[in-house]
Amino acid sequence: MLPRSSKEPGPDQNHLVDLHVARRRPASAGSVLLVEDDDEVAALVSEMLEDLGFQVVRAATAAAALGALANGRRVDLVFSDIMMPGGMNGVELAKEIRARRMDLPILLTSGYSEVAKQAAEAQGIRILRKPYQLAELSEALRGAISRHDVN
Repeated sequence: MLPRSSKEPGPDQNHLVDLHVARRRPASAGSVLLVEDDDEVAALVSEMLEDLGFQVVRAATAAAALGALANGRRVDLVFSDIMMPGGMNGVELAKEIRARRMDLPILLTSGYSEVAKQAAEAQGIRILRKPYQLAELSEALRGAISRHDVN
Protein backbone atom coordinates (compact mmCIF):
# COMPACT_ATOMS: atom_id res chain seq x y z
CA MET A 1 0.00 0.00 0.00
CA LEU A 2 1.10 3.52 -0.73
CA PRO A 3 0.39 6.51 1.49
CA ARG A 4 -2.33 8.85 0.23
CA SER A 5 -1.32 12.39 -0.60
CA SER A 6 -3.52 15.35 0.15
CA LYS A 7 -1.66 17.56 -2.36
CA GLU A 8 -3.09 18.46 -5.76
CA PRO A 9 -0.84 17.58 -8.71
CA GLY A 10 1.11 20.53 -10.00
CA PRO A 11 0.55 21.93 -13.50
CA ASP A 12 3.92 20.61 -14.62
CA GLN A 13 3.10 17.00 -13.73
CA ASN A 14 2.01 14.98 -16.73
CA HIS A 15 -0.33 12.07 -16.24
CA LEU A 16 0.68 8.78 -17.77
CA VAL A 17 -2.90 7.93 -18.65
CA ASP A 18 -5.48 10.38 -19.95
CA LEU A 19 -8.75 9.10 -18.55
CA HIS A 20 -10.75 11.37 -20.86
CA VAL A 21 -9.51 9.80 -24.09
CA ALA A 22 -11.64 6.98 -25.44
CA ARG A 23 -9.82 3.71 -25.97
CA ARG A 24 -8.89 3.37 -29.63
CA ARG A 25 -10.31 0.32 -31.39
CA PRO A 26 -8.30 -1.42 -34.08
CA ALA A 27 -9.56 -1.35 -37.65
CA SER A 28 -12.14 -3.99 -38.43
CA ALA A 29 -10.51 -7.36 -39.04
CA GLY A 30 -13.76 -9.04 -40.04
CA SER A 31 -16.38 -11.18 -38.38
CA VAL A 32 -15.78 -14.33 -36.32
CA LEU A 33 -18.33 -16.98 -35.43
CA LEU A 34 -17.24 -18.08 -31.96
CA VAL A 35 -18.54 -21.53 -30.99
CA GLU A 36 -18.09 -22.00 -27.24
CA ASP A 37 -20.48 -23.59 -24.74
CA ASP A 38 -18.96 -22.07 -21.57
CA ASP A 39 -20.35 -18.56 -20.95
CA GLU A 40 -17.32 -17.30 -19.02
CA VAL A 41 -14.83 -18.58 -21.60
CA ALA A 42 -16.98 -17.16 -24.40
CA ALA A 43 -17.04 -13.72 -22.73
CA LEU A 44 -13.26 -13.69 -22.32
CA VAL A 45 -12.55 -14.93 -25.85
CA SER A 46 -15.08 -12.47 -27.30
CA GLU A 47 -13.25 -9.64 -25.57
CA MET A 48 -9.92 -10.89 -26.94
CA LEU A 49 -11.34 -11.12 -30.46
CA GLU A 50 -12.82 -7.63 -30.20
CA ASP A 51 -9.44 -6.31 -29.02
CA LEU A 52 -8.00 -7.75 -32.25
CA GLY A 53 -10.63 -5.88 -34.26
CA PHE A 54 -13.12 -8.67 -34.94
CA GLN A 55 -16.87 -8.49 -34.65
CA VAL A 56 -18.07 -11.56 -32.75
CA VAL A 57 -21.14 -13.69 -33.29
CA ARG A 58 -21.44 -16.40 -30.66
CA ALA A 59 -23.04 -19.82 -30.84
CA ALA A 60 -23.14 -22.12 -27.81
CA THR A 61 -23.46 -25.37 -29.79
CA ALA A 62 -22.47 -26.78 -33.14
CA ALA A 63 -26.14 -26.87 -34.17
CA ALA A 64 -26.51 -23.17 -33.34
CA ALA A 65 -23.36 -22.41 -35.34
CA LEU A 66 -24.71 -24.23 -38.39
CA GLY A 67 -27.98 -22.34 -37.95
CA ALA A 68 -26.14 -19.01 -37.85
CA LEU A 69 -24.29 -19.89 -41.05
CA ALA A 70 -27.52 -21.06 -42.74
CA ASN A 71 -29.18 -17.73 -41.89
CA GLY A 72 -26.72 -15.95 -44.16
CA ARG A 73 -24.75 -14.17 -41.45
CA ARG A 74 -21.57 -12.57 -42.70
CA VAL A 75 -18.76 -14.62 -41.17
CA ASP A 76 -15.10 -14.43 -42.17
CA LEU A 77 -13.81 -17.19 -39.87
CA VAL A 78 -15.15 -19.84 -37.49
CA PHE A 79 -13.34 -20.22 -34.15
CA SER A 80 -14.64 -23.24 -32.26
CA ASP A 81 -13.87 -25.26 -29.18
CA ILE A 82 -13.44 -28.95 -29.98
CA MET A 83 -15.13 -30.40 -26.90
CA MET A 84 -18.82 -29.40 -26.85
CA PRO A 85 -22.06 -30.90 -25.61
CA GLY A 86 -24.83 -31.84 -27.98
CA GLY A 87 -23.47 -34.70 -30.01
CA MET A 88 -21.28 -32.82 -32.50
CA ASN A 89 -17.73 -31.83 -31.56
CA GLY A 90 -15.61 -29.11 -33.18
CA VAL A 91 -13.91 -31.43 -35.67
CA GLU A 92 -17.28 -32.75 -36.85
CA LEU A 93 -18.57 -29.17 -37.04
CA ALA A 94 -15.57 -28.21 -39.17
CA LYS A 95 -16.25 -31.12 -41.56
CA GLU A 96 -19.87 -30.04 -41.91
CA ILE A 97 -18.93 -26.39 -42.49
CA ARG A 98 -16.39 -27.43 -45.12
CA ALA A 99 -19.06 -29.46 -46.89
CA ARG A 100 -21.29 -26.37 -47.01
CA ARG A 101 -18.78 -23.53 -47.35
CA MET A 102 -15.28 -24.40 -48.50
CA ASP A 103 -14.49 -20.66 -48.58
CA LEU A 104 -14.68 -20.28 -44.79
CA PRO A 105 -11.48 -20.52 -42.69
CA ILE A 106 -11.80 -22.56 -39.49
CA LEU A 107 -9.67 -22.50 -36.35
CA LEU A 108 -10.25 -24.99 -33.55
CA THR A 109 -9.11 -24.83 -29.94
CA SER A 110 -8.84 -27.39 -27.17
CA GLY A 111 -7.18 -28.10 -23.87
CA TYR A 112 -7.31 -31.81 -24.71
CA SER A 113 -5.12 -31.69 -27.71
CA GLU A 114 -3.52 -34.95 -28.78
CA VAL A 115 -6.43 -37.01 -30.14
CA ALA A 116 -8.32 -33.89 -31.22
CA LYS A 117 -5.21 -32.44 -32.81
CA GLN A 118 -4.68 -35.57 -34.89
CA ALA A 119 -8.30 -35.54 -36.06
CA ALA A 120 -8.15 -31.84 -36.92
CA GLU A 121 -4.82 -32.11 -38.72
CA ALA A 122 -6.15 -35.04 -40.76
CA GLN A 123 -8.80 -32.62 -42.03
CA GLY A 124 -6.25 -29.86 -42.64
CA ILE A 125 -7.66 -27.72 -39.83
CA ARG A 126 -5.44 -25.67 -37.58
CA ILE A 127 -5.74 -26.09 -33.80
CA LEU A 128 -4.80 -23.65 -31.02
CA ARG A 129 -3.98 -25.27 -27.70
CA LYS A 130 -5.61 -23.85 -24.54
CA PRO A 131 -4.69 -21.83 -22.61
CA TYR A 132 -3.49 -19.16 -25.03
CA GLN A 133 -2.59 -15.50 -24.85
CA LEU A 134 -3.79 -12.67 -27.06
CA ALA A 135 -0.65 -12.72 -29.22
CA GLU A 136 -1.00 -16.49 -29.77
CA LEU A 137 -4.66 -16.08 -30.70
CA SER A 138 -3.81 -13.29 -33.13
CA GLU A 139 -1.08 -15.38 -34.79
CA ALA A 140 -3.34 -18.46 -35.03
CA LEU A 141 -6.16 -16.42 -36.59
CA ARG A 142 -3.81 -14.88 -39.15
CA GLY A 143 -2.40 -18.34 -39.88
CA ALA A 144 -5.86 -19.86 -40.38
CA ILE A 145 -6.88 -17.06 -42.72
CA SER A 146 -3.63 -17.05 -44.72
CA ARG A 147 -3.51 -20.87 -44.92
CA HIS A 148 -7.06 -20.85 -46.21
CA ASP A 149 -6.23 -18.16 -48.79
CA VAL A 150 -3.40 -20.35 -50.13
CA ASN A 151 -5.63 -23.44 -50.52
